[in-house]
Amino acid sequence: MNKICYGCGAKLQSLDKESLGYIPEKKRDDAKYCMRCFRLMHYGEQAVNETPKDVKEIVNKINKDVRFVIFLVDFVNLNKEVIDIFRSIKKRKVLIVNKCELIPENIKKERIIEYIHDYYEINDDIKIKGGKNSHGAKSILNYLEKKDIHEAYILGISNSGKSTLINDLMDICDSKTAKIVVNAKANTTLDFIRVNLRDDLTLIDSPGFILNNALNHDVLGKDVKAYSMQMKECETVALFDNQYYLKFESDTPFTLFTSSDAKRVVKKYFRAADGLVNKIEITSPNTDVVIIGMGFITIKKPTVITTNIDLKHIELRPSMFGGTIDEN
Repeated sequence: MNKICYGCGAKLQSLDKESLGYIPEKKRDDAKYCMRCFRLMHYGEQAVNETPKDVKEIVNKINKDVRFVIFLVDFVNLNKEVIDIFRSIKKRKVLIVNKCELIPENIKKERIIEYIHDYYEINDDIKIKGGKNSHGAKSILNYLEKKDIHEAYILGISNSGKSTLINDLMDICDSKTAKIVVNAKANTTLDFIRVNLRDDLTLIDSPGFILNNALNHDVLGKDVKAYSMQMKECETVALFDNQYYLKFESDTPFTLFTSSDAKRVVKKYFRAADGLVNKIEITSPNTDVVIIGMGFITIKKPTVITTNIDLKHIELRPSMFGGTIDEN
């Protein structure tokens, strides 16, 4: 019988060292991970980004199945492109908004769920996941039990936390199955992986999606962080190791929600950088500027922003938090 790697889902093989799933023949009988995943886990080597499975290919396969679907999305990477993928899944499903530790304490989770239902026009169940205790995995397990779900796919954008959730559920269920490899690079999981948590519960991990309009696939990682500052008229902020600039034409508080794993320096300048030709007009107070693939910025007051970011990577929406972000 063919064995698969519990880290990436590739079939284990001993014929071609350069191909996926390679493991030396003498270790094949006992191996749970291919050499690639073993090195990811124990030596910190970075994964080579293989071509991911096409989004439509994965969704079409799942739409032909009868199993339930758990769809994960980062709190900082919630956008219309992600929601369009979620909507294309025609099976029973739940949207889990992950890494929500930064939601202000005075905002109830029910309010965020209502916002997502209304703004993105979603009728399916939505769960908010985040916290110190197993990252909220226990609440997901309780949900599956309540819905009498025994098999489910887990889908999501790369680095949305699918493998971490499965590992946390394995801990809760005291599963003896080997853990899934968790890595900050995109597409650690290369194929579907069946994980038996208990005799009555099996999850199927899937390759992570890559968004077409994402600005930088390697930015979003495990944790999230908020960067806040007060922008004055004509000041410029530099993001992500001075790759991207935003110049503000008027005063406004500014809060960036993004991954704390990314290498970045958030700097403020008193004069604009060159090449800021694209304009973002903020006409309403408390607006989120979503930078697809990087996070979002909450802008407190109407203003005009000029930037070197291509506008295809930008989405505007009413602030998820309303006017609750503190001004600095």
